[in-house]
Amino acid sequence: MPRSTGFLAVSLLLMALWSAPAGAADVHQLAPAEPQPDAKSLKPGLAVEYVYREAKSLHDAESYRGYNLESRGEPLKGFVYGDTNPGDGALTSGASELVIAYIKGYMRFEAGQHELEFQSNDGLRVILGGVQVYEHDLRHPCVSNGAVTVKAPQAGWYPVEALYFQRLGTSCLDLSIRRPGGEWDWTEPEIYAHLPG
Repeated sequence: MPRSTGFLAVSLLLMALWSAPAGAADVHQLAPAEPQPDAKSLKPGLAVEYVYREAKSLHDAESYRGYNLESRGEPLKGFVYGDTNPGDGALTSGASELVIAYIKGYMRFEAGQHELEFQSNDGLRVILGGVQVYEHDLRHPCVSNGAVTVKAPQAGWYPVEALYFQRLGTSCLDLSIRRPGGEWDWTEPEIYAHLPG
């Protein structure tokens, strides 16, 4: 086979693979919280601790964890913070720039397959139900790195942890969801909770 024909065949194969629909391997299987948290002990929103240092990557942001620089912030309503104007505070920090957030809590899902689309400015990593489901590193405007698909085996609370940083300018951290058989919509604060302390 001539070299140019082989190159064409490989190129066509790669294009077919890249354009193929998402398969079962692309579905993140979530593990529910075990045991499920007592509803009476849960508080609304997600717990958050802040560090006020410059980060240009998630690696930078992670490197500040455990430096005793954290300050507990007002709980987040969830991933419900749209794009800000210059000078507006990032999340509940009160600071508009040089913000690193360590986020922890629970998200409530009904059983089935859900599509999630996070947006952030700047970097974001999300671990949901014991699985890293999303990462968008480095500095960027309020955009998504693409939708992800998760499968909840049962209705209930699923643990969530996120690492987020905002360097300069505007900020955002939000999530839209398409539930089984539904349409895309923003997430509502009622699906987020945390344990105090």
